[in-house]
Amino acid sequence: MDSRSMTFSASASSPPTRPVRYPGFDPAVRIAGRQGGAITYRQAMAAGLTRGQLRQLVHSGQWSHPVRGVFVVPLGPTELPGSVNDVPRPGDRRRAEHSEIREKESAGLVRNDVARRRRKRHGAITAGPGHAASVVGGENTTPILPVFFSPFSARVRAALIGRPRAVVCGITAARLHGFPLEVPESSAEPVHLLLPARQTRAQPRGIRLHFSDLDVDQRVELGGIPLTSPERTLADLVLAAQSREVAVAHLDAALHRGLVPSLAGARAAAEGRRGFRQTTDWWSLADGRAETPLETRLRLLLADNGLAPVELQWPVMDGTGQIITRLDLAWPAQRLDVEADTFSATSPPAMIYQDRHRGNILAALRWTVLRFSVADVTWYPERVVSAVTRVLAARAAERAEASRAVAEASAAGTAAVAERLWAS
Repeated sequence: MDSRSMTFSASASSPPTRPVRYPGFDPAVRIAGRQGGAITYRQAMAAGLTRGQLRQLVHSGQWSHPVRGVFVVPLGPTELPGSVNDVPRPGDRRRAEHSEIREKESAGLVRNDVARRRRKRHGAITAGPGHAASVVGGENTTPILPVFFSPFSARVRAALIGRPRAVVCGITAARLHGFPLEVPESSAEPVHLLLPARQTRAQPRGIRLHFSDLDVDQRVELGGIPLTSPERTLADLVLAAQSREVAVAHLDAALHRGLVPSLAGARAAAEGRRGFRQTTDWWSLADGRAETPLETRLRLLLADNGLAPVELQWPVMDGTGQIITRLDLAWPAQRLDVEADTFSATSPPAMIYQDRHRGNILAALRWTVLRFSVADVTWYPERVVSAVTRVLAARAAERAEASRAVAEASAAGTAAVAERLWAS
């Protein structure tokens, strides 16, 4: 049966009460281990599994079926390439080469005459012990790194099978690069792939296809997975952002984590594309000192209301010159600190205690600390602006009163009193 016609019905069978291990299970897991956790329908059948057994593995939750014709197999430490079970022995590599060729031949992935020629070359397919044969662009291409495995990366590899010209892009590439994203990764999230503009426009299950021509310098490889470069990925995130705040948060995070050296390459990758015009003014708002998206949103909200913070991540020192803490958004002259409160009910108690201790230190140094959460910024932005305005106005009034008192004292010839007033 063609793998493309394979479907599963949730009511076709009931999940077993405990994990199942069929006769062809271990050989299939070994094949998946060599391919980064992905195995095709044909390979699984060639390993000895039946269609009903595959259905049971999916329904029991042992395997997943994210895209048509490909399964994702969770791998343990001993099943990954390079594990203690993969210590090379004399003849292992040659036996593995012949074994994998036979598996492919039986699965119909290579013709018999091609398989015979490859067996003669001794090693035209496998990558050797300690590495896996990548599934990018077909069944085997470049080696993948043993350490670069996760259920997410296996799902990405599964989506790339049979698409030799595809490149991972968008939010999927961002997760692989390590971009901090507010939305957690989910198995329901499609894998985003970029194909040349002349490719078919059909959208397969579990995959979101995009169509555009990609420059050579905008493509990189990570663990054998082709994906857009950090600059191109950042450009994609900015152009797809639903708001200015989200876009600038992506820019801040990329600079803060050192994912891109500057924004010049990302902006160049975005220029001329759909949606770039509305982002023209956003690039200059980026500041790599912001540590969280909430800090970015607070900064933009206050700047829009004429209350741009003077400093970000401002260091506060003790009498010996040691840094005791850093402030998210600070007005040093007014001793005002605005903090992005990311604590929740699940935050560790130690972090909450540490934050209280930090607040006590700042209070002793006569700093005013205002804390705002995501709810404050989202639902009550006027309260945020009003609170900061009141503190800054109060500090300005205090300084004006002190200046008036000093002027009166100076006019009366009481310089000592004036110095005490300024010192206070």
